[in-house]
Amino acid sequence: METTTVIETSRLLLREMTPADRPALCRILQDSEVMYAYNGPFSDEEVDEWLERQLARYRQYGYGLWAVVLKATGEIIGQCGLTLQQWNGREMLEAGYLFQRSHWHQGYATEAARACMDYAFGTLNSPLVCSIIRDNNLPSQQVALRNGMTRRPGVMAKHYRGAEMPHWLFVRPRTIRTLRYHSPCGEMLLGAAGDRLCLCNWAQELHPGRVEQRLRILLKAQFEECGHILPEVLQRTIRELDEYFRGERRDFDIPLLLAGSDFQKRVWQQLPRIPYGQTASYGELAAAIGSPRSVRAVANANGANAISIILPCHRIIGSDGRLTGYGGGLRAKQFLLKLEQKK
Repeated sequence: METTTVIETSRLLLREMTPADRPALCRILQDSEVMYAYNGPFSDEEVDEWLERQLARYRQYGYGLWAVVLKATGEIIGQCGLTLQQWNGREMLEAGYLFQRSHWHQGYATEAARACMDYAFGTLNSPLVCSIIRDNNLPSQQVALRNGMTRRPGVMAKHYRGAEMPHWLFVRPRTIRTLRYHSPCGEMLLGAAGDRLCLCNWAQELHPGRVEQRLRILLKAQFEECGHILPEVLQRTIRELDEYFRGERRDFDIPLLLAGSDFQKRVWQQLPRIPYGQTASYGELAAAIGSPRSVRAVANANGANAISIILPCHRIIGSDGRLTGYGGGLRAKQFLLKLEQKK
């Protein structure tokens, strides 16, 4: 049975499990050392129930615990994914992980769990991800901490196989990871929410801080400067922007997270359809989205664009051909239009 990869990292593929994966699942769930936090290994019947529960989650939610496949060998080495769990009566989205003992201490759980959190933030648009971990499960707690989670106060007791098991709550809110990009026409701030770009804005903008504040509110996110390891989407953004400024790229191929109203998104999604090297007026943009009388609203939406250049709001000019206001300033707008006209 063919399966589709849901998430890919540098070393791993995460995909939906199938009934054919049962032997690999047994190697995880029937290992007493792997399952010590569950108070012992699973029986054959419990393995079947576990697998069927994941298949049901895929059907109902589109996600669950996925098989973790090692790219180098094609071997299933664990399971990791997202499930809805209860924490003292509150339903929360949890990142969970279990790996074969032979693949412990190699960073696979950290790598897979981090990718699942990025998926939760970027694809599922979740403002928060948690991990509910037994109080004596120190390795899983270390994975959570390495992935930027913090422990919240409180304890929840789970009763399983006749034992009372205290659990702790680790959480990580959605973060927008940022870095500075030095373009030939001004410094820019790039921001990634999970695996998608949500910010490509001018550091010296017309209304300082307005775009970032709007993202904080709409995405329920905190801003965090990148360290030495950049998210893949930011590496890709830097590469494509460099190509654009060298005149080697006309279109961008970056996954985007648009934070705004449905109307604003319609306006922003229309912008890349204005051909490279050409311009359009606000009225033409309004007509293109099927709302010809909404010129003022279109102008406001254009001004609220948080992803400059990639969503080329600089190509919008006044109906009389004059350059109109631009977040990065008219000099930057002039530079970009002149760059694109060097065909």
